[in-house]
Amino acid sequence: MSAKPNEEIPDDASEHERLRKTLWFAPNEKLMLSPYAKELFLEYSKIPEEEVAAHILQAREKAWKVHPYPCIGSFRFLDFAIIESPAYQRVVNKLKGGGKYLDMGCCFAQDLRALVHAGVPSENLYGADLRPTFIELSYDLFQDRDTLKSTFFHGNIFDLSSFREVGGDQSDPLPFKDITGQIDIISARSFLHVFGVEDEFKAACQMARILSSSKGSMIIGRQVGSTEPGSCYISLRRREPVFRHDPETWKAFWARVGEETNTQWDVQSRMVDIAPEIKVSVRQAELRDIEDRAWLEFVITRL
Repeated sequence: MSAKPNEEIPDDASEHERLRKTLWFAPNEKLMLSPYAKELFLEYSKIPEEEVAAHILQAREKAWKVHPYPCIGSFRFLDFAIIESPAYQRVVNKLKGGGKYLDMGCCFAQDLRALVHAGVPSENLYGADLRPTFIELSYDLFQDRDTLKSTFFHGNIFDLSSFREVGGDQSDPLPFKDITGQIDIISARSFLHVFGVEDEFKAACQMARILSSSKGSMIIGRQVGSTEPGSCYISLRRREPVFRHDPETWKAFWARVGEETNTQWDVQSRMVDIAPEIKVSVRQAELRDIEDRAWLEFVITRL
């Protein structure tokens, strides 16, 4: 979810407090757990049922002070979207067979935990985010610091040499370099859509370079799309426009990535309705009426 250092919401405590008054910061009483989320916190995290809500609210409070993303304020870090992906079973089977997965812009890395809960060996899973504090907080949220064997990195997608292992030697770029070109599945959920038009393209090209060159390697995820695709300005990025895609423009976008990186892709995508309780925060973040907005869910496979 985290993107790059020059985001336009300042890391300033007074600004974070001001944003609590926006529609993308849901009141505590709006916390609602899906049956799956409840199951994961009870069975994976081993948190007593009567303590789950307070535990989550405490985690959100800490994360909001790091950076006030809409996905944090509106509890979207409790949305385990990977289990709804059309590629979910294929992903699980590939990872159980030894494949490697990278959650790019992972923030709390909830989908990574869902894969572990499904029986995927955690040592096959990696996460990366601009802000290492989110990764540290994810261990607290899911109570798995002593059991999870996944490796996490922090760095800037536009400079692959900047990535360092969280908790590791900060002078050593080799751990991330060693997995570059070895990843079978990249999750890019709510990641590319925060960038300006050209930076979105550059970030996608970087992911193509991180991904394994083997046929069948995949980039999966979902992001805000539009039935009326085009450029617009959003709360996170007011100085330059972002582009909201539909399946056709998304396919053309990846054709351009292919030309730049000398790769070929099968691009499958679909528009999925945004739940009413989420639309409130999305409307605030998008700075406009959003009747044309929907999730763009995608599975992009290397040919």
